Amino acid sequence: MSDALEQSIVSLLEERVELAISTVQQLRAEKLELEAEVARLNSDLLQRHAQIQDLEDRNSDLSDELDSERAATSDERSEIRERLEGLMDVLIASDEDPVDTEDEIDFKVDHDESDAEATEVEESVVPRGFAGV
Repeated sequence: MSDALEQSIVSLLEERVELAISTVQQLRAEKLELEAEVARLNSDLLQRHAQIQDLEDRNSDLSDELDSERAATSDERSEIRERLEGLMDVLIASDEDPVDTEDEIDFKVDHDESDAEATEVEESVVPRGFAGV
């Protein structure tokens, strides 16, 4: 083989080796960048997982609180319903008793001469039942 051909082949091999070394260095740099990105994403993932867990815990606490509030409201409604039923029973019982006319109260409004529209009014107030309650 001639020296020129050997020189050309050696030069070509040196270029290829330098290209390979350059490619390996570039791939290592990209690998480091990708590993840094993976580490950042894993950190974000762990942080979001912690946030989700906190939100789930808060949701559970709020759900328990809501259930407690609903139970308290239901108890209050039951108590009010019982009290109203008791009042209605008392009113119905008092409505069934004969009305004592001696207990009636008469209201009279004096006629004012300066008020042309005013008229003398007399009303008797009689206890009324609350049948619609």
